[in-house]
Amino acid sequence: MRALGTALAEALNSEVRALAATGCRWIHVDEPVFARKSTEALAHGIENLERCFHGVGEDVKRVVHICCGYTDQLDAVDYPKADRGAYLALSGALDEAAFDALSLEDAHRHNDLALFERFARKTLIVALFGVARSRVETVEEIRARLSALLDHIEPARLMAAPDCGLGLLPRATARAKLGNLVAAARSVET
Repeated sequence: MRALGTALAEALNSEVRALAATGCRWIHVDEPVFARKSTEALAHGIENLERCFHGVGEDVKRVVHICCGYTDQLDAVDYPKADRGAYLALSGALDEAAFDALSLEDAHRHNDLALFERFARKTLIVALFGVARSRVETVEEIRARLSALLDHIEPARLMAAPDCGLGLLPRATARAKLGNLVAAARSVET
């Protein structure tokens, strides 16, 4: 598995370098299994994530999403997510890793706010609305979570986002959720 991970990282690196060469300045890599296999992630996975970005200039922002699990249908209940402690177990190593920003799922189930204090270096892209449910989160709900997060991380290192992907949402629902996210972010005092 270690050799396979290295080979996949080298293949991704070729694509990442090609994107950077064409002028992309924010490159985002999704990591679908770290939160489910944190022991392996700590043993060699983070090294391979860094390998994905090897040789990319400092002018490129390196972003990694650590997925906790995703449903295959809208409004599914109790679909399997990674262990609640996975982000905590990975936080120290991820904060030290050679990428700039880390995308974390938080909308499906909120993380303990203490998690965000464990990141001293990374910009955190935090999911503030769910992409697997049709209910549109209100501006007030999103604002409340943003405000709570800002008690644990400085504004310059916090970015508001949806959970990973918008593929399950009808266009009107996605627009409504994104509109509420923008309105909430604009209304939070920092």
